[in-house]
Parts: sequence; structure tokens; C-alpha cells
Amino acid sequence: MNGALRWFRARSVREQRLLLLMMAVAVPVLVWLGVWRPLAGALDTARERHAAAVERHGRLLAAAEGLKHARRPAETPGGDLSAYVGEAAANAGLTLASATAQGRDRVAVSITSGDPRAIIGWLRGFEQQGIVVQEARMTPGQSGSAALTAVLSRPGR
Repeated sequence: MNGALRWFRARSVREQRLLLLMMAVAVPVLVWLGVWRPLAGALDTARERHAAAVERHGRLLAAAEGLKHARRPAETPGGDLSAYVGEAAANAGLTLASATAQGRDRVAVSITSGDPRAIIGWLRGFEQQGIVVQEARMTPGQSGSAALTAVLSRPGR
């Protein structure tokens, strides 16, 4: 420090004033660049993370509330599953090419041509009734139709 003070005093008065002016400008700029900007950036990041956490928390609370009031799935229909699947297809306006029973609680179905939205709705209806879609393959057909091969089963039986 003594060397810097000796060097400063060796300068002319004009140079000393210019050096003091330079220090008066440089110190606030360095404080702004080295302290203020990083702290302000960290504060902005923390605010964004907090807002995202509050939003996630709200979504989780809404989902938990929805689960409290969720309906229990409908009872899985009893009896012959292949007959039930055929009846459900007819009710949905779909024509089954085949419905092959693979035991009492499992059936392989095939639809050669149908409306894809109707097919998806038909499968979704089974899942809402507790019937599991174990395998499903839908391939596009001509003029907006689709073909389906699927395996449906009752769970846990």
C-alpha cells in the first residue's frame, strides 16, 4: 500500500485529480457489475422459481382434490367377455371382423374398418369399466378409416 501511495504522490496535481475522478467512476461501476447485477439476477431467478413452485403446488392441490371426489370405476361386467365386447361394438356403431375368446376373461378383437375416433372412444369405454386393453394396434385405412387389432381382458381374474 505504501508503494501505491508513494506512486500517487509522485504524480502531478492534475494527474492526481484525474486518477481520483477515474476511481470515483470505476468503483461504482465495479460495485454495480460485481455485486448489484449478480444479486439482482439471483433475486429474479428466485422469484421465477418461487412462482413456478406456487403454480405446481396449486396444480397438485387441485389434482389431489380431484382425486378425493373421483368416481370409482364401474364394475367390470360379468359373463362372457367376447359377447359383451361384440354388443359394445354394435352399440358404438363398429363392426367386429372377429372376437376370439382366449378363456373366460380375455378376448382378441379385430376391426377391419371404422372411424378412428369411434374406435378410441370404444376402447376408452372399456377402460372406464375396468376392462384392460392389453395390446392394441391401429393402422390407418383408406379415406380416414382405421383398422384395429386388440386384446382385452378383465384384471385380476
